[in-house]
Amino acid sequence: MTNDTGSYSIGLTNDERRAAKEVRQASFLKAYRKIGTRSGAFRVAKVSKDMYDRWMKRDADFTKAVLEARQEFGEYLEEIALERVKNPDKNRGSDVLLLGLLNANLPQKFRPQFAMSEDSAKDLIVEWRKAAQSMKRGDGDRKEQEELPESVERTLAELLEKRRDTPQESEKQEGS
Repeated sequence: MTNDTGSYSIGLTNDERRAAKEVRQASFLKAYRKIGTRSGAFRVAKVSKDMYDRWMKRDADFTKAVLEARQEFGEYLEEIALERVKNPDKNRGSDVLLLGLLNANLPQKFRPQFAMSEDSAKDLIVEWRKAAQSMKRGDGDRKEQEELPESVERTLAELLEKRRDTPQESEKQEGS
């Protein structure tokens, strides 16, 4: 029967099992820091996904070490990006792929931050509605305003109504 070390536990003392587990975890973490993917680290360290999952559930120190290893890999990618900025003539590889990896590994730092406020969303809907309604259809000399399909008009009206109701509801609750 195998245990968390991935080895057969028959004839091993608890200390030997613990030591074997620590060696396997250290091997995994070293590979993860260098490769940046779990599957790559699984191959190098000869660790199964099931074993990794057990370690993550049962060992808070290992879980913390995995997060630190991921952070270290992200910082390694950041070093590559900075080197490319400093030496653009020696550019090797894809900048787009590097940015994608930075987004994935250091999202708090590299993922684009875009949030639209409710007021901005409302303004956008109103402007879109005006623009859509002002589109003209040309039939010879006769130009008419093109109407939006009823379903679109209804959806826009509902969205605008919800936006109008939201601040009022929160104001009513604050005033109570």
